[in-house]
Amino acid sequence: MKSGNLILIVVMLVVLYVLLILPQRRQQKQRNNMMQQLGPGAKILTAGGMYATVTAMTDTGVRAVIADGVEVDFDNRAVVRVVQGAPASVSTEETAQPETEPSAEDSKE
Repeated sequence: MKSGNLILIVVMLVVLYVLLILPQRRQQKQRNNMMQQLGPGAKILTAGGMYATVTAMTDTGVRAVIADGVEVDFDNRAVVRVVQGAPASVSTEETAQPETEPSAEDSKE
C-alpha cells in the first residue's frame, strides 16, 4: 500500500513537470529567439498594440520610431512580436570583424 502512494506521487510530479515546466521552457526559448531577431530596422508589435521600427537596442530596452519624428523607448518586455526581422546588412555590420592588414602576398599582386 505504501509503494502505491509513492508511485502516485511520482506520477503526479511527472504530470506537473509536463504540464507546467515544459511549456514555460518552450515559451522562454521562443522569446529568446524572437529577441535575437531584433536589431535596427526590425519591425515590432508592442504590448500597447503599436507597430514600430527599431532604431537602437540597449541591454534593457528598445528605441523605436512609431511615426515620423516620434521616437520612443520600450522595455524589452513590451515587445510582443517581431513582425519583420532586422535587415541582414544591418546585423552583419554590427558583427563585422576588424580589418586586417594586407599580407605581403597581397601587395605583390
